[in-house]
Amino acid sequence: MYSWISALLLLTLSSLAWAGDEIWIDVRSTEEYQQEHLVGAIHIPHTQIAKGVSKRFPDRDTPLNLYCRSGRRSQLATEALQALGYTQVVNRGGLDQLKQGGMPTEGNQVNPEALTAQP
Repeated sequence: MYSWISALLLLTLSSLAWAGDEIWIDVRSTEEYQQEHLVGAIHIPHTQIAKGVSKRFPDRDTPLNLYCRSGRRSQLATEALQALGYTQVVNRGGLDQLKQGGMPTEGNQVNPEALTAQP
């Protein structure tokens, strides 16, 4: 009985570890990325996506998740990568949408209240 439970636990933990290894690419500008991005996201601006991705991920079957501010630049980047033969590229939309879905972020986030606070 314990070996069955151990095997199930090991399988569950390895699946969770695999899920945490997803590749997320922020295709926004350097300034936007520095301000806030998904935890663990790689920064490759959409204007450099073909060169940046093919250099880091030569396997065209690598699963890639792209996002930007609204989803427009990540869509352009997705289409460029698909034209290069990348088969598992997904446009995940905008950062705010991902945050609302529970994705954690990091960076030099600006508190909107601090911008409007009176001295």
